[in-house]
Amino acid sequence: MAKKQKKQKWEIVIKDRFLTNEKPDNPYATAFLYFVVFLLSFLLVFVCFFQLCEVQKTSMMNTLKDGDSVLLLRVNSSYKRGDIVVITKKDENGGATNIIKRIVAVGGDTIRFDIADDGATVLFYLKKGEEQPFRLQEESYIREPMDRTRDGFKHTYEDFEFGKEIKIEKGFFFALGDNRNDSLDSLQDGPYNVANIYAKSVLTIEKNTFLEWVLKLLYHDNNTVDGANVLCPALLR
Repeated sequence: MAKKQKKQKWEIVIKDRFLTNEKPDNPYATAFLYFVVFLLSFLLVFVCFFQLCEVQKTSMMNTLKDGDSVLLLRVNSSYKRGDIVVITKKDENGGATNIIKRIVAVGGDTIRFDIADDGATVLFYLKKGEEQPFRLQEESYIREPMDRTRDGFKHTYEDFEFGKEIKIEKGFFFALGDNRNDSLDSLQDGPYNVANIYAKSVLTIEKNTFLEWVLKLLYHDNNTVDGANVLCPALLR
């Protein structure tokens, strides 16, 4: 007569706990099983809702530098002034590309760009809603003041004109790079549709840290093509 095979500890836990609802003999095995289930569930949710991307070029300096990694939240319906977001837009060849910028005005706001007395510095004014007055924005996060004499400062948006008020319609937002003198953003494209927001930046990952190593392992960051993260196309200018 064949000898009955002895069940493994994990088999006993699964049967007793989940099939017969009986208390298993080994509480440590139960705790380990619960931990594994929790960890797998957490990783599944994390991968579905978050994404790791790499920033390329310098339009968001000094906040984000070339080569920085950012953790993005892909499911978020609320965006406000000051948020850093990834925007999907059409490139020159008709394809889609992702850019990362900061929201400076939302639907219902009115903005205006004026020239300072020195003839070069560009001042950014914002009016929140209909009743509020225009206020000069003090933006501590920008790399340097906007300078209209710099080659990188371009304003080809058809409704742009110094001293002219630009009303942001509901469902749209105005976004600029923190490096205002070297950024392709709403000054060229105009207001972006909220529907074009791909994700919201929630965390900048420090380089050469354990967290960066774990996230790159989780998101297979080494799987790249032409320097662009496969899971999230390169974030350009």
